[in-house]
Amino acid sequence: MIDIAQVRRDTPGCETFIHFDNAGASPMPDPVFRAVTDHMAAERALGGYEAERRAQSALESLYTGLAELLHAAPDEIAYAENATRAWNMAVYALP
Repeated sequence: MIDIAQVRRDTPGCETFIHFDNAGASPMPDPVFRAVTDHMAAERALGGYEAERRAQSALESLYTGLAELLHAAPDEIAYAENATRAWNMAVYALP
């Protein structure tokens, strides 16, 4: 069960405005902000390949966790950096 009150506390933007563009660019909650900035700091210090190597188990758990949620296999899960990229990959894959 999602604790909506906690999600709102973790998302400072919820305090100041109502945001209707959540599909493309919703306000970033604090846990996501910390994960992104921590990874960027690791890339800055170690380089992208080493930072990715150190994050490998977390990356793998993304696929296994989503697969479990969707009753799928991890190799059936695709991740893209944004909605436009995902859309383009799907459309360009069509004959």
